[in-house]
Amino acid sequence: MHLTRLRLFNYRNIRELEIVPSAETNLISGLNGQGKTNLLEAIYLLGYGKSFRTAVPRDCIRHGQKECRVEGTVQHGTLTRDLQVSISISEKKLFVLGKPVPLDAFVGNLQILAFTHEHLNVVRGTPADRRSFLDRAMVNLFPGHISDLAAYGRSLRQRNRLLSAARDGSGRIDDALLDSWDEALIKPGTRIISNRLRYSEMMKQQLPQGLFGADVFKIHYLSSIGAESPALAEIEGLFRRRLVQARASDRRTGYTSPGPHRDDLKLYVNGKALADFGSAGQQRSCLLSLYFSQMEIHQKVNDHYPVFLVDDAEAELDEQRLHTFLSFLARRTQVFLTSAKEFLVSSVPENTLRFEVWNGAATPLGTGRPGETGSR
Repeated sequence: MHLTRLRLFNYRNIRELEIVPSAETNLISGLNGQGKTNLLEAIYLLGYGKSFRTAVPRDCIRHGQKECRVEGTVQHGTLTRDLQVSISISEKKLFVLGKPVPLDAFVGNLQILAFTHEHLNVVRGTPADRRSFLDRAMVNLFPGHISDLAAYGRSLRQRNRLLSAARDGSGRIDDALLDSWDEALIKPGTRIISNRLRYSEMMKQQLPQGLFGADVFKIHYLSSIGAESPALAEIEGLFRRRLVQARASDRRTGYTSPGPHRDDLKLYVNGKALADFGSAGQQRSCLLSLYFSQMEIHQKVNDHYPVFLVDDAEAELDEQRLHTFLSFLARRTQVFLTSAKEFLVSSVPENTLRFEVWNGAATPLGTGRPGETGSR
């Protein structure tokens, strides 16, 4: 699977742009603030239907304009699909082959993994960051995962509103009403927990060791309801019991305490908690190892690797780690990476297709490493 064409209209600082990328490695260079990350964000938008930089779609619209559009053509074997994301001040629309589709039908047509500054929160941030890290990869592997996350989120917000109103004295809630919202949580929540347990076990099996030295990295999915097995019936019964047990405390706090929204992916280096005892280098090595495992899982399940995005690589990775990472990716999938420096000269593959971005315009520079004479 790879992106064969990308077109942008009134996107961020880009008035209009079209590129024809390589099916292998693509290096997008240029000074900071010229639009490199905007290009990567647009590709991410075609994969997930949303940005990795903002939760407000209209932020992507070029200043002074009323709408923007991102179009891409995806080649997967003998199949070709045209994707489009249109964003106006008031709404966002997703299209596949010219027809409007919901998010769950859009995601998966261009399968992507991304390494950006924001994704370093996987090792440095909160449990919510690590749950999102799992879910982003899982939506391309588990049909219905997006729908389950959406359904669970809606039910959770409603249950929390009822609990909060009852706590503040502005509403009344009885056990029968809570029972109904418990059931609305349990069905999608059970599938979410089960799939995360299954996926984290797959990651354990694929997690490379010794790739960045002698450090040993391990992961463990910690369920707030105490689930250890992905068996649906077992999780459902456990979840139902935990909701009932926590009901009194939930009434006092105005918040639902048990469920997949409280789970975490624990990370360890040499038997110790990575966030507390791991160096900055170990944290980066662990994150790259997690991506390695996700790539291999994706290939085993879908029989192809996802497109990989790397933003501002030299800001987060030293040359040795970056070289190891890019060497792994280059042999397997299409890669888009951005850089503001010549730092990547010895790290990118020789057949890298290079683009230079200046003031929202992208100029192809041919193939080769930075500093080399490429084909024009």
